[in-house]
Amino acid sequence: MTILTADAGGTRTRLALHDTRGKTDRRSLEPVCVDVLPSASAPSLEEIVRGFLERHPIADRLEAACIGVPGPVVAGSVRATNLPWVIDENAFGKKLDIPRVRLVNDHAATAAALPLLGPEDLITLHPGREERERRVFAILAPGTGLGQAYSVLGIDGRHHPFPSEGGHVEFAPKDDLEFELLNYLRDKLRKRVSIERVLSGPGIMNIYSFLRDRSYCEEPRALHEEIAAAPVPAAVVTAHGLRGAYAICVKTLDIFSRLLGSQAGDVVLTYLSTGGVFLGGGIPPKVAAKLQEGGTVEAYLHKGRLSPLVEMTPLHIIQNDRTALLGAAAIATLGC
Repeated sequence: MTILTADAGGTRTRLALHDTRGKTDRRSLEPVCVDVLPSASAPSLEEIVRGFLERHPIADRLEAACIGVPGPVVAGSVRATNLPWVIDENAFGKKLDIPRVRLVNDHAATAAALPLLGPEDLITLHPGREERERRVFAILAPGTGLGQAYSVLGIDGRHHPFPSEGGHVEFAPKDDLEFELLNYLRDKLRKRVSIERVLSGPGIMNIYSFLRDRSYCEEPRALHEEIAAAPVPAAVVTAHGLRGAYAICVKTLDIFSRLLGSQAGDVVLTYLSTGGVFLGGGIPPKVAAKLQEGGTVEAYLHKGRLSPLVEMTPLHIIQNDRTALLGAAAIATLGC
């Protein structure tokens, strides 16, 4: 069974072909070829996929497709979050001559793969306990935005992924500095402040500008100029923060890491995801060294009376950037 999968992110779109032979074990789901393209490289996902299929001419054998797209999928259609795309699975299939097409939330596709991941795919921040239930798994993915989803083991013995828009819940501060950060962002944005406003690439820059504008840290002129010239300012801040080059960058990453750990603990409480919380998206693998320092896990475990529930739950970083493709392949193979 030859299938097409796509993981369309706000920055990059990954496309793959799989020959699953109708099986959903890890080995069968591995892609046989993968392309990674800028999401802005074409005005529509359809054009990106068409170019991919022209480079890998298997259209006469293509049986199904599963496309992971940022945003809520309703009745087979989605208006992508952070992308100028509106996609309908029926129209998409007809235009590209794909018999069966399934649109899913991109993080739901990742969630479908979580039970398949092994130690080689992960960096473990907190191991949890062996004597725990492994029925619900959750993904928390800061990147261009903040994605969230979960997977539940059903009575049929299969894992069923579900989307979530939990990345858009309110930012809930926990100490004086975070309350000041919230007030700063309310004044700056003139609107409601979601957790995505601090846990994402733009969120890193929001934390950075807060520290600068509220005079917690100085911004050296050389750093200001480097950020102004950078195509991805958050990458500059995280790179310097990891090296300890500028106090403002180090402080930005410290705050980001604690907020991420706290939100991951909230995810455990929300879904009872004792199978594990998996940090995906583009940012956690790049700042893994910072997340391993201890502040992230400390915030993760600090959940009052329900801290023991979080303590038993492992916290991992996903370092396999093809995870969403694996999950999409599993969904397509089981039936679109």
